[in-house]
Amino acid sequence: MLIGDDGGADFQVDPAQLTGAAGRLGRAYDDFNTALADYYGAACDDESVFGDATVGQAATAFNTAWASELELYVEALAEMVRNVSTTAQRYQETERAVTQGFTRIGAR
Repeated sequence: MLIGDDGGADFQVDPAQLTGAAGRLGRAYDDFNTALADYYGAACDDESVFGDATVGQAATAFNTAWASELELYVEALAEMVRNVSTTAQRYQETERAVTQGFTRIGAR
C-alpha cells in the first residue's frame, strides 16, 4: 500500500512484512519469557548460602528488583506484538476496502 501526499513523503507498507515482524517479536517474547522462567528457577531462596546474612539479603533484594525490571521488558514486548499485529491487520483491511472500491468503479 503506497501512502503519501505527493509532497515527497510517500512510503510503502507491506502488511505481510509487518505480520512477519510481529511473528519475530512474538518469538522474542517467548524466548524472553523462557529466560525469565529460568532466571526465577535459578534464584537462591536460601540466604544463608552466602555465609553472611546481609549478603543473602542484598542478593534477594537485587533478584527481586531485577525480576521486576525483566517483567517490564516482557510487558513491552507483548505490547509491541499486539500493536504491530493490529497495524498489519488494519493495513490489510484498508487495502482490501480500497481494492474493492476500485473494482466496483471499474465495473461501471
